[in-house]
Amino acid sequence: MKALKEELDELAGKSKEVREFCRKILNSERYDGNVVLMVVDSAITSVGVNYFSVVVPRVLEFKEKFVDAEKILTLSDLLRADRSSLLSIWRNRRSWDVAFGIAKTLLDHGDGTSALRRWAKEAELESWRDYLDVKGAGINTFQYLRMMGGVDTVMPDRIVRRFISRHVNAPSDDLEFIEFAEKIAEKLGYRSVELCWLSWLSAYDDAKIEKYSALLKKI
Repeated sequence: MKALKEELDELAGKSKEVREFCRKILNSERYDGNVVLMVVDSAITSVGVNYFSVVVPRVLEFKEKFVDAEKILTLSDLLRADRSSLLSIWRNRRSWDVAFGIAKTLLDHGDGTSALRRWAKEAELESWRDYLDVKGAGINTFQYLRMMGGVDTVMPDRIVRRFISRHVNAPSDDLEFIEFAEKIAEKLGYRSVELCWLSWLSAYDDAKIEKYSALLKKI
């Protein structure tokens, strides 16, 4: 546990932006609080591509082409969007199917960022599929959305698992792992979401940590 604390402290020292970024996550203030961009981000992330080199550039391109141009401002707008125009940004139909599925789910709670926060407050981990019954969206997407909706938690993906498992024995079951990681974060003086993002940054060298940390200010 001591070694894990030391590595987290070292990573936090290399990425001064993480704590403020995680505050924005938990306050649903990513992308200036635009829920559509949070949904698009989570949908592209769901297919397992590199976050900083693939997901972020596509989301920022979507922002410029559709949000800044005031073509897609709400979840309802996203559902009405022309599929071919979306594919010009990211040519993965599964991602857009996930985005539409998430948008439909959130629309039951409203049509803005408050809808995401209401959904996240109600969504229970133990029965997560009841709250995100979207083909292509798994437990990691569910957890990612909960984080952006204000829940301090982690994603049980392979990078986070590998990071924690280097230092402690972690459960293999997803739900047990999430609860285990949340307890570890609290014990070590970190938010769970901070543990998650620092785990992802741990996969990169110092130069990329600096580069990607700077990028956090834009998203």
